[in-house]
Amino acid sequence: MPRWNLRFHWIWIGTLTLMLIIFLSVTAYGSLARVPAGARVAGWPIGGLSWPELERQLASKTSALLEQKVRLTVPGGGSAERTLRQLGLEIDGQELLAQLRPVREGPPYRRAAARWRLRGASLALTPVLSADKLQAALSEAFPQVYARKPTDAKRLIDANDAISYVPEARVERVDEGQLLSRLQAALPDWGAVAAAPESVRQAPAAILLDVPMRTQEPAITEQALRAQGIIHKVGEFTTVSPPAPAAISIEGRVHNVRSTAASLQDVLLKPSEVFDYAPFIERTEKRFGFKEAPVIVNGKLVPGIGGGICQVSSTLYNAVLRAGLAVVERRNHSLPVSYVALGQDATFATGHINFKFRNSTDHYLLIRTSSDERSVTVKLFGQTPPDITYEIESKTLETLAPPVKYVLNPTLPSGKQEIVMQGKPGYVVETFRNKKQNGVVISQEKVSRDTYHAQPTVIASGGGSGTLDRTSPPPGESPAPLIEDGVRGPTFR
Repeated sequence: MPRWNLRFHWIWIGTLTLMLIIFLSVTAYGSLARVPAGARVAGWPIGGLSWPELERQLASKTSALLEQKVRLTVPGGGSAERTLRQLGLEIDGQELLAQLRPVREGPPYRRAAARWRLRGASLALTPVLSADKLQAALSEAFPQVYARKPTDAKRLIDANDAISYVPEARVERVDEGQLLSRLQAALPDWGAVAAAPESVRQAPAAILLDVPMRTQEPAITEQALRAQGIIHKVGEFTTVSPPAPAAISIEGRVHNVRSTAASLQDVLLKPSEVFDYAPFIERTEKRFGFKEAPVIVNGKLVPGIGGGICQVSSTLYNAVLRAGLAVVERRNHSLPVSYVALGQDATFATGHINFKFRNSTDHYLLIRTSSDERSVTVKLFGQTPPDITYEIESKTLETLAPPVKYVLNPTLPSGKQEIVMQGKPGYVVETFRNKKQNGVVISQEKVSRDTYHAQPTVIASGGGSGTLDRTSPPPGESPAPLIEDGVRGPTFR
């Protein structure tokens, strides 16, 4: 064999041998059943541990750390001892094992590369404190502390309309966020946690922690209430319903009036905010329900549901006028009502007629109401110039004569007539608001011009003459009835 062939032969054999040695070395290195050398978890050296030993120590340390006791002391609330597990500590051992998985799984050369890369590495195993579990543990350990609740400041108005305040009450509550941070900082290093079996492990001393506290403010403070600028009564009005005939029950009307008034109690309006009566009617119906009482339907007084709600809106309207506030939307009833003067009522019809006013002062406005079986009182509190007052004056410009309406009554003899219902006159009225300073009128504002329809005198005629009055016209001949002073009607039985 030529010399150069022999040299090539030995070079080839040497190369193969070296590659084999490298392959076997890499395979052996990658197949080591131990943690890469020098690897640590904080102060816990795990490099060189066998996989079973690593998992045993991990379980032991995890158990020891979770059962570590903590003595918590609350200023003025006593002490309690709980384990870190009870305080919401959670440890996921898979976090550490996942970082070592490339050393344990895959082809040998990949495991070898991972092992080389993880030499001397600092691996993570992060205990996590659950804020929700910590709160649950604290509320169980210190129920008397968690029972403390801040108290809102209150505005009181006495029988003489004088305003005073009850200050708020603050309380000291556990600062759970800061305590969680302190607990996290107080956790022992993994190297200091014993890895011995529980049967031979000596319980470490409890961690001592003073529970940090924080002052919890109430939602409403006296300062915030005073900043609203409500310092005195700015308007008031009372309406009184006339006594009903003995045969007519007023239970439904009283319920409707008192329920609606209750819905307005303590309504607070910001400066420039508009009060809208419609949502309060909806709220009253949902909360209390409306009962049967007379309502106005197409200009006639008939049985219905919700009768009386306009006594409340009219009372509020008069208080608003006398407080000098801006009226945004208002309409009079189609018929005169008994509880206010002509031109000073405010009716309501769902979806058609509303009552709105604006808090046109520079301060908050508070509505207070009271009612009994016949009367409703609305008081408005806020801040207006003390030397300014308002006087309301209504003038009847025209009295409208009631028309005569004939209806057929076949049971009457020919030529015979009977008055079925006596008519009532209508009116055209203008209302003015006089602004006074120290009792002297300084300006006058025309508030409204209102028309109240006359109610016809109905005469029954016999002998085939006259026109039959149909209270319910055929479908399509007239629009849906307009219901005032109620929400539904009529309810003839």
